[in-house]
Amino acid sequence: MKKTTIALSGLTLFLFVACNNGYKEKAEQDSLKIAELQSNYQEATSFNDSLMLLMADIYNGLDSINMQEGLLYNTSNGEHDRRAEVRRNLSAIKQRLANNHALLAQMEKRMKDSGNQNAVLTKTIEQMKQRLEQQDEHIVYLEKQLTLANDSIVNLNNQVAATEQQVQIQTEAKDAAFNAYQEADMQLNTVYYAMGTNKELKENGLLEKKFLGQTKVLKGDVNEAYFTKADKRTLTTIPTGAKKIKIWTNMPEGSYEEVRNPDNTITLKITNSQEFWNYTDYLVIQLN
Repeated sequence: MKKTTIALSGLTLFLFVACNNGYKEKAEQDSLKIAELQSNYQEATSFNDSLMLLMADIYNGLDSINMQEGLLYNTSNGEHDRRAEVRRNLSAIKQRLANNHALLAQMEKRMKDSGNQNAVLTKTIEQMKQRLEQQDEHIVYLEKQLTLANDSIVNLNNQVAATEQQVQIQTEAKDAAFNAYQEADMQLNTVYYAMGTNKELKENGLLEKKFLGQTKVLKGDVNEAYFTKADKRTLTTIPTGAKKIKIWTNMPEGSYEEVRNPDNTITLKITNSQEFWNYTDYLVIQLN
């Protein structure tokens, strides 16, 4: 009986040890599986995070393109600066599109290398591709429009230059005609008068005493510098500073008056300019 008890105890101990070793081995295997799962999870999470970062960069690029495109229509400088700004904005958009294409290619490569065919990410990548292709086509369209606009501006500038040249020619011709008219008008209305004693008038060739005491007026060599030049439209009075005067030139009576001043000197007042200068443009006054 005692031997039987010992044998049963030994069998029990063996079974306990064997079971304990089995549980320990299974636990170790489970730990390895858990560690592997955790590693795979960390790897998947890191991969997904990197894809999400790439996707965020692409979306930021798309937003940047939209902002740059908005600037194409909101420039505020002059025409030349505005066109230069449009070119810069288009260049920035094209660069951003190229960056987005590169990011998208990088994203696709990572998906392919990982062997992780995520349906949602695959669909998102395809949508991004389509959107970038649409923007590529739109940029091509904008560049064509800019080229057409530049050609139109060049044509308009040429037309404006030709028009300005024509206007300048017409303006110069008009100015020349106006200047000629003014000069002719001035000559037509220019008159000359001279005042002096009998001796002074003779010395300057305005009076010349002839045979039998006859006096000729403006018949010899006249000193033109002795005359004062005036516009008959504005010349209405000529102060003489003399108490007595004599008009030698043929000025119609009734077209002027001799006004006596408070100091007893005489001022010649022209009352009818057209009639006064009707016969001659020269007036000779002798001061006594």
